[in-house]
Amino acid sequence: MSTERQTEDELCVPLYFLDRVDLWKTVKPYNFQYYPKEDFPRHNFQHSPSETRVRNMRACVPPASLDVQGFAVHRLQTTMTYSDFDDEATIESVYCRELEQHFKSALGAKAVRALDFQLRRREPEFPYFGGKLPLKPQPSLITHVDVTPDAAEAIIRELYGQDAASQILQSRFQIITVWRPFRVPVRDWPLAICDATSFDQDDLIPADIIYPKWIAENGMVHFNENQKWYWLPDHAHDEVLVFKAVDSDDPRVSACPHGAFPLPGQNGSALTRESIDVRLLIMYADMVYPQPKPWSTGPVGA
Repeated sequence: MSTERQTEDELCVPLYFLDRVDLWKTVKPYNFQYYPKEDFPRHNFQHSPSETRVRNMRACVPPASLDVQGFAVHRLQTTMTYSDFDDEATIESVYCRELEQHFKSALGAKAVRALDFQLRRREPEFPYFGGKLPLKPQPSLITHVDVTPDAAEAIIRELYGQDAASQILQSRFQIITVWRPFRVPVRDWPLAICDATSFDQDDLIPADIIYPKWIAENGMVHFNENQKWYWLPDHAHDEVLVFKAVDSDDPRVSACPHGAFPLPGQNGSALTRESIDVRLLIMYADMVYPQPKPWSTGPVGA
């Protein structure tokens, strides 16, 4: 990795991107989240690292926002303790409700629903597992967008049924991800986020993420020199990173690719990364929202 131009406000680090190959003209990228039968390849990704300039998010003046860059830093205390995050029921009943309440108020939404969450605790072998699946979800090495617009509409229809979904889809809706690390500051595989206004939608390739009982769709990303990437140094306990996957009102600021990167100069001394990312569906239709149905789609993430 190049060490040139490493300053307090700018790094040059390797980020992994989907290769630009003719295969994607006729074949959709896929990735099994389990071992398929009969030695079928777990994925068909072809990806490579590109040395990428990553800027200090704190140097943005004015501060980055969801409406301008597609990402932001929110101050958000939680009543959850470190050990509380070991219990999925507590995450759903307490932490997800905290996020729903905060972002309903902060964004002026009519309704907010937590779709799913993913706990990530980096294992010492990451990112090299010798072709084996890690025991726990790991930081996402390959840059991606969590949800595609088509997948977002399908999620809304599945959750609320055709009639209510038609009303919801007539107004603005968003899917955002809220990322919180447990150990701060994050010096072990922190998260890089791309300014949505610098991202060309032609560089987004829909991909199938295949689970035992469902298929999710996210977006893989090609490298482009016009992309502007950021990270958050000195992450505080009460800070969360928030970034868009979908925004029906403003396609220009609707998708923030993201991925983990190795922070230069750590030499294995940093605390291993532990984090939780939660996908939120933000809805603005002025209506009576029915009780959502169970959602079959599983985790995506950061």
